[in-house]
Amino acid sequence: MLKLVKKISFYVLLLQINLAMAAAPTFLLTHNQTDVESNAYIDGTIPSIYPTKPHSDSKVYWNMVRVACHGHTANNICTALIKMASNTPNPIDVGYVNLDLTTGEITPKVISNNGYTLTVNGPGETTLTKAIQSPKS
Repeated sequence: MLKLVKKISFYVLLLQINLAMAAAPTFLLTHNQTDVESNAYIDGTIPSIYPTKPHSDSKVYWNMVRVACHGHTANNICTALIKMASNTPNPIDVGYVNLDLTTGEITPKVISNNGYTLTVNGPGETTLTKAIQSPKS
């Protein structure tokens, strides 16, 4: 009987670990290490109401991300265009990311475009940096 209880406990623990690994994050975290504001545009057109100020970190509840993506998903994937200098007349496109609303996975893992780089740190977490320009010889 003790062996049976141990086996059941072991399988329950494995199931909990698998569920925890596949669970969505609590927050969408953005670390903006640039001199300009950043924002995500759902489907490339609908701006988030939570831009990230320069040299700051933003934290948006993952459930709010799900609400913002409602009606703009396919297979639980929401696509967003990341823009820099989003509070100016001429925002700069960095590129599109896909957010898996179930797991928090963001792809692609790195985008570099127009002098900026977005790096995915883990589920639901990204860092934005300005590309370092090499001096011209």
